[in-house]
Parts: sequence; structure tokens; C-alpha cells
Amino acid sequence: MRRARVGGTILVVAMAAAWVGGCDGVTSPGTDVADVQKPRGFVQLIEFHDDIQGLRNWAYELEQRGLKSLVNVQKGILEAYPDEVRWLADNGHEIMGLYPEGPVWDVAYEEQLQGMQEVQELIETVTGKPMRVFSSGYFAYDENTLRAADELGVEYILARGISDVEALIYEPDEYNCKIISVSNVTFEDMGRGSLCDYSLYARGALGAEFGVILDETLAKHPKRLMVVSHAYLGGMKKEWWEPYEELLDGGQVEWVATFDEWVKAENGVNIQVPLSMIPDNREVQYTTPTPAVPLEELEDVDDMYNPCVAP
Repeated sequence: MRRARVGGTILVVAMAAAWVGGCDGVTSPGTDVADVQKPRGFVQLIEFHDDIQGLRNWAYELEQRGLKSLVNVQKGILEAYPDEVRWLADNGHEIMGLYPEGPVWDVAYEEQLQGMQEVQELIETVTGKPMRVFSSGYFAYDENTLRAADELGVEYILARGISDVEALIYEPDEYNCKIISVSNVTFEDMGRGSLCDYSLYARGALGAEFGVILDETLAKHPKRLMVVSHAYLGGMKKEWWEPYEELLDGGQVEWVATFDEWVKAENGVNIQVPLSMIPDNREVQYTTPTPAVPLEELEDVDDMYNPCVAP
């Protein structure tokens, strides 16, 4: 028997997989929807394009609402825009590291350790703050990732979702590092992917379809929600920004101001179990993007903002 912490309450579960199967966020019959707690939401921003205007736009919009984000930027962005990344860090956004070589499934420990350490050193040089969160391509991880994270003092790694739209936080007994299983959706016949603009764009969806997915996600009443935006898409292209804007301002999500608040047990489902009981999702069915409309043909948002500079 192991313990799972849910909103600060201790529950005893026989196995994590069975417990998670009952935590897909779907409201049980007879529940008054008006009594259902709003999901605790947080935004992750991914940026790897040479032009970071989409990241600037997102930063502006979040700042107007008193919100921060988890910022996932590649090495080239850290090197090309150190002042703007530092501004984000100084203003409460959590700058996370990204493994430069792609997904780390079954990559040797020493190789993962070296890659993680190189990214950590760069982020901490740019921001002057510890790198607390790390990810690889497709939010892949394995036990070697956890070993490396513990060696370097990294507190969280990201994982592909395993419980539909519910974002879960696992605390493996054997490691100090925690695993954030991001919100996940199933889209038509293309399998599962993150609750992310690019995840759907790459599989041929339009912005309006993404809006429908977000509505369907909210109808499941998850406790904790992580929405992900590739900033060059969601922060730059009008038809992809508008669903996010409606989500931010629609009143159906309680947006948590900071990353540290969002990960607290009272804001969702935190599960402490042995690593062997934590489900692993390695499904990736859209490695070759097939967008319905090329990026350059999408209409840009009307206004351009850049808050990420020193006064």
C-alpha cells in the first residue's frame, strides 16, 4: 500500500494506475456542475524560433492578468536573447531547461547527465537563478533522467500525459525529483498529444478546432490543468491566440499566479508511489507535421508588444 496526496488529503491506494484511472477529471453522475471546483490552470510557453515576438506577446498578455508561466526555451534563444529571458526570470516566470538532442527515452545516464548539466549551467548563467524544471523532446523521460535530475538538484521533470486532461504530479519514492504529467488529449485518429496548439496544428487542426478541444477539456472538470503554447504559433497567429484569450478570460479556469503555487498539493493531484507504479506514455504519432495551413499564411495578431526589456 502506498499513499497518494490529493488536495492535501491522504488516500491509500493499492496501485497508482488503478487510482489514476478514476481521476480523468470526469464529473460523476449526480454531481452539480455549479459545485465543481474550477481547474487550477497554468501556462507553459515553448519557444525555439529565431523571432521571439510570440513569446513577448504572451509575456505581455500574462503580465496584464498578473500571471506567470513556465518558459521552455532552447539553447539558441538563451544565447540570442539573454536580457529578455533574464527579464522573464526576474519577473517571476519559471525558466526551464530543454535537452538539446531530442527525446531521452533509453539514452544512457552519462549522456543525459552531461546534456542536462550543460543546459543547467547556461540557464543559471543567464538568469542568475537555479534551473528547477527540465524537459526533453516530446516530454520524454526515463529513470536515467530522474537520476541525473537528482544529481544536479533539479526539482521537476515533465512527462507526457497519462490521465487525459488531468495534469498530475508524481513523487517517486526512490527520487527527490518530481514528475509533472502534463494535460493530454486524444484528437481524431492521430492518437494522444499534449493540450497544446502545436500538437493539434501539426496534425492538421485549425484554430477553431483547438477552441472546441479546450471547451471539451473544461467540460471534464480536471482539478489541475496545464495548457501549452508554442509561442510563435499561439502568441503570434490570430486564429490560435483567440482560443487562448477566451480561455484566459472566460472565467472557467482559476489561473494560478505562479508555478510554485500551481504545484502545491491543494491545487491538484499529487501522487507518491514507487517509480514502477508510475505509468509511462511513449506514444508519439505526429513526428512529421502535416498542418492544414502553412505558418506563413496564417494572419498575425494585430498588436506587437515587448515587455521583456529593462526600463
